[in-house]
Amino acid sequence: MAKTKYGHFIKKLVYNELPGGKGKPEYITWPKGSDLEGLNLSFVWSYHNKVGPWGVGGEYGHVHPYGEIFLFTGLDYDNPNKMDAELELTIGDKAETHVIASPSIVVLPAGTPHLPIVAKKVNKPYGFLAISMSGEDKTKELTKREKAFILANDYGDCIRRLELRDMHRKEGANADHFSYWNGKKDEGFVLNFTWAFHTGTGYWHKDDPHVHPNDEVLVFMGMDPGNPNYLGAEIEFRMGEEQEVHVFDTPTAVIAPRGFVHCPLITRKVEKPYAFTAICLAHEHETKQLGGKEWKG
Repeated sequence: MAKTKYGHFIKKLVYNELPGGKGKPEYITWPKGSDLEGLNLSFVWSYHNKVGPWGVGGEYGHVHPYGEIFLFTGLDYDNPNKMDAELELTIGDKAETHVIASPSIVVLPAGTPHLPIVAKKVNKPYGFLAISMSGEDKTKELTKREKAFILANDYGDCIRRLELRDMHRKEGANADHFSYWNGKKDEGFVLNFTWAFHTGTGYWHKDDPHVHPNDEVLVFMGMDPGNPNYLGAEIEFRMGEEQEVHVFDTPTAVIAPRGFVHCPLITRKVEKPYAFTAICLAHEHETKQLGGKEWKG
């Protein structure tokens, strides 16, 4: 393979099978800061299909010295705001149990005890994204936790419904169904991210390339829980002022450090819908477009 200047910013997602009993396997990828060019960020993306405890996070849950965001999503492109599963998520010092039965975002400030998770019903596989505000895993497992009074709801505000809007896309490859979150109102979360489903081909933005004043990770994920290494699309990504071309057709994370010129992003072909998130280390998604007369590249 020919040597490239920016190829180190293209990271193929590596999946491992989650432990569990009988039935279809579940898969997880967990890039940390050392896998993401030293960014102060890590994320988990996993596929789930089994009823019962997840079997991760410790018997009594755990806690981190940094904040985390959980995102629970269905994997049905035709029903983007439906998750055919019901989960119990434990949050807080007194182990409050909260039910997740629809696509949701859960905001967990630094020091908030959380987990375990138990899947009570699973009619269809679902996906899970966790974004950690740290490049290193610093986890303290809890050895004891009192059970909350059944009506306790100190952490109910941490759970927000995830709504994917129909973007009524008529051309190009940008999102068909789209949602956005930022941490301006949540202490400790200098973060914003998108969540979207895509099926279109062509350019994503007409005025590319562009730059951001913050670090960004662009993550492309397939929606087939039985085949995590299948993206279902072929993506062309241009990088740097030289517009170096990179092409991938497997689940991939692309690093765009602050001030780095990147895009256009072109979807060459699509076989099946795929998911995408742009994770940005800033409160706002600030973009300076360099297309048109302003772009000299």
